[in-house]
Amino acid sequence: MLKEKLKIIIKEFHDTPLPDLIERNQKIDFSILQSPVKKIITIIGPRRAGKTYFLFQIIKKLLAGKADITDILYINFEDERILPMSANDFQQIMDAYFELYKDKQSPFIFFDEIQNISGWEKFARRINDQGYRVFLTGSNSRLLSREIATELRGRTLVYEIFPFSFIEFLAAKRVTLNNNILYGSERHQIRQLFEEYFFTGGYPEIVFIKDKITKSRILQDYFNTVFYKDLVERYKIKNRELLRHWLNALIMNISSLVSFSKIENDFKSRGMKLSRATLSAFARYIEDTFFGFFVEIHSESIRKRQVNPKKFYLVDQGIHNFLTLSFAENKGRILENMVFLELKRRGFPVYYYKTKGGLEVDFLL
Repeated sequence: MLKEKLKIIIKEFHDTPLPDLIERNQKIDFSILQSPVKKIITIIGPRRAGKTYFLFQIIKKLLAGKADITDILYINFEDERILPMSANDFQQIMDAYFELYKDKQSPFIFFDEIQNISGWEKFARRINDQGYRVFLTGSNSRLLSREIATELRGRTLVYEIFPFSFIEFLAAKRVTLNNNILYGSERHQIRQLFEEYFFTGGYPEIVFIKDKITKSRILQDYFNTVFYKDLVERYKIKNRELLRHWLNALIMNISSLVSFSKIENDFKSRGMKLSRATLSAFARYIEDTFFGFFVEIHSESIRKRQVNPKKFYLVDQGIHNFLTLSFAENKGRILENMVFLELKRRGFPVYYYKTKGGLEVDFLL
């Protein structure tokens, strides 16, 4: 029965045109697919940043080459028609595909939200060992980058997808840049779009919605989902009030130095019980779920990096702008947050730096 459902889903994907999409600047090294190196390609990132559509972008690239749509085996493990599944059912996916296409030998395998099936790791390793080219995505609430490193044991290349950059935002608005854009009539349109991006951020859903109230509701829903599902449920956090205060403080103070000891003293003065170890654990959870990032001071001394305050950046400036009332006075820090995200997209390890005279360098690469 399950195999028949899988056949329907596989064939349905082949018969349905791929959706229109915005080309992401993140690039996959396709040469590895033709090499003897066996690597699983894993796509991770914050919720609603476009991981599934990035898989579709990869598929379109393959189809633009020599691949046929029937060379693609795509399964979304959030499809209720095949749930519940167990690890023992994975082989039926392969059986269903090869019964449909008896002349095929080695399809490209795309498994979306694979973490929904317990025991997926052994199956992914097995088909990778057999020479299949495998692509995975996983929800950040249940599949983290450090878990991938553990479960796939050096067998994977991990790519991170973030909300749209400004260039991608312009593409979504159907604006194409050229070398002389600053001197043409389009520069006024570009400036207006930058002001929009500066406030609303780059989450793909937000970009295509005009009503600000609707945008605000969507971002509030993102926040609540991260708070309850990714943080409270996953890490079994009992002190929800403390966590919410911590997140609100971070959102209010983007691109600012965060001293865990000062936060601890401030919270204790308001009658909240906590320790610096708790704040450190919360900070690790926040980074794991891609809600934000803590940047250390640049120093060869591990102790100096640990004891100095860290700078905090949100995964998207829209969260700050819609969830606080501090947009006007925080424009400089919002811009700094945007620069950080662009450096992050480009793969730079980022630090901040303090000169001997006490001056701060925002980014040291």
